[in-house]
Amino acid sequence: MGNNETDISKILQDWKYGDEDHVRRVTTASGDEVLQVRLPLGIEQYELKGRPDGLRPQGEESWFHHYSSQAEKNLWNIELNEEDFQNLKEECLLYYYRYLLFFQLGEYDHCSRDTLRNIRVLDFAATHFAPEICTSLEQYRPYILRMHCMSEALGTIESGGDISEALQILTEGIATIEKLPEMGRNKIFHLERKNSLRAAEELRQQLLKMLPPDPLSELRQKLAEAIEEEDYEEAARLRDSLERAEGRNEAS
Repeated sequence: MGNNETDISKILQDWKYGDEDHVRRVTTASGDEVLQVRLPLGIEQYELKGRPDGLRPQGEESWFHHYSSQAEKNLWNIELNEEDFQNLKEECLLYYYRYLLFFQLGEYDHCSRDTLRNIRVLDFAATHFAPEICTSLEQYRPYILRMHCMSEALGTIESGGDISEALQILTEGIATIEKLPEMGRNKIFHLERKNSLRAAEELRQQLLKMLPPDPLSELRQKLAEAIEEEDYEEAARLRDSLERAEGRNEAS
């Protein structure tokens, strides 16, 4: 082992793989926080802002920032090639790894930030690259939209927002995924859209159960049950109660 190389055996021994906490925040020597993930053969480290690996391509925060800046300066003359697209694609993968970690940790604001960033990359690619090149990224748009709307919804609740507001975010997210243009026979796209719609709807149903009960809905349900059981005296009483409650609602 050379003099400039560092043995990390002690670090790995102190943080054994399989421990309950496989992800942690650590403060670096410079005072910045990073995410660390314990893997079977080592540790991954993610910056919390900018590119997850901390690199600054062309002195910019990311390749996406670099190409976006070029596009703004040379709106009609920017020339991008397949190598540029590959840079964006590989970068999106880094952000994907990080926003999954953020979601698992319940840091929904960071997950929302990174998913929105990747959505913007897809929009940029669709504008500046040929459709056949973009397919390898575009086919994952349903999944990214799903992760974005779910993190937005859960983040809203976590920050003290109304469940109804979170439900609205999910409803709009589901509608956006449903309206995505078809991608022919692209199996990955169709699978991602199907799974994303199911996951978002499952979360929506869970949140619906958290809403406070609607007194009018309960009265209507009891009225229907009384009629079905032919308990007309109870049905009449419930109908009167329902009419009074509806009248109060209209008045308010």
